[in-house]
Amino acid sequence: MNITYRRNSWRQPETKSIMKIIIVGGGFAGVRLALSLAHNIKFQVKLVDKNSYNFFPPFLYQVASKFFEPFQISSPFLELFSGKENLSFQKGELQRIEPTENQIILDNGTLDYDYLVLATGMEADFSGVKNIEENAFLMRTVDDAMALRKRLLLQIVKVSGMMEIDEFRRIMTFVVAGGGPSGVEMAALLADLKRDIFKISYPQLPADWCEIYLIQKDSVLLPTISDRSRQHSFKFLQDRGVKILLNTSVQDFRDGEVILSSGAVIQTENLIWTAGIKGRKFKGLADEVFGKQDRIRVDGYHKVVGTYNIFAIGDICLETDSAEYPEGHPQVAQVAIQQGENLARNFQLMAEQKGLGKFIYKDPGISLLTGRMKAVVGWNKFNIHLTGKIAWVANIFLHWYPMTGHVNRYKMAFYGIRSYLFKHQSLGKMD
Repeated sequence: MNITYRRNSWRQPETKSIMKIIIVGGGFAGVRLALSLAHNIKFQVKLVDKNSYNFFPPFLYQVASKFFEPFQISSPFLELFSGKENLSFQKGELQRIEPTENQIILDNGTLDYDYLVLATGMEADFSGVKNIEENAFLMRTVDDAMALRKRLLLQIVKVSGMMEIDEFRRIMTFVVAGGGPSGVEMAALLADLKRDIFKISYPQLPADWCEIYLIQKDSVLLPTISDRSRQHSFKFLQDRGVKILLNTSVQDFRDGEVILSSGAVIQTENLIWTAGIKGRKFKGLADEVFGKQDRIRVDGYHKVVGTYNIFAIGDICLETDSAEYPEGHPQVAQVAIQQGENLARNFQLMAEQKGLGKFIYKDPGISLLTGRMKAVVGWNKFNIHLTGKIAWVANIFLHWYPMTGHVNRYKMAFYGIRSYLFKHQSLGKMD
């Protein structure tokens, strides 16, 4: 692909008194950037997303298990931007970028920009296995969470009068592929459902025959966190009956069977895929822009390499200039939020013709839910490690609360605490 870019420049277009900024993607990074520029008359900001709402991904598991309803973890963009005259929203999906024309082509129109920000996040990577792509469950959108919730209910209905043990086990076996934070939290959620829902709400069902597998291709779970947190999470899942298979990957999923790299076969109808993610390659950007996992390569100011007015933030961006993170920053919410804030400050400095600030990630520590009112929270820098209920409380104030700055924190806290304390969810009472 031969694409000619303008020479590298930070200047604001001279003919424009207002900077027209298009943000593609309404996740943590995109929304934080937009809201950080709200009420500033120097900027006209339009956010584009294929959905009409922003949602809180860490609570998708709670939607799947009916701790939360979708409306409790989401907010329409029009509501988020209400009263902010310089912010607007357009529903659409990016099809192509025209860098030399300063335009993006959507599935429903064309938009001009002075500065373009890509904050599109990542999508599932199935390693080219079509059967997994077509039949596995994901946990990346509200629709994914609702689809899994319906499957859980369907499986319970299937086995409610069943006496054949082997068939029962096939229907009530769940395989989670991927031993990162998403996979561990998913396995913990299923373990809670097995204990608190299947056993209590459906006492006629043999809950001990509900099997949960967690498949991890690496030699350890959660390879990016501290040893103490990792060991605690591993032991907790094992104590809850989760069968953890390390140095193993899922090769295929067909005819009610999960085929593993070891040659073993698990009889099940339920594969939940958290094993891989990748970026989306947008037409109009040169091939050299994309790095590992098809993430977009940026410099320390979030500017896409080889461009002068295109930026990328959040999970989709890959900065390798940082001495502390030479392989790129971790793909977590706090990185995305801080990048959105840093780019907003830089846009303001650009408008004032001042020097810009490089991105420096301030690590707030790791946080991982391991069950109902249980979590792991750790700060490696200070060698602090919390588990159990105290970690769950710390997780609320140090992670959930800062990340929900643009939604109704009090509403979310009320529903969440009520559900966790009183086990308010019931899979049997779904629409």
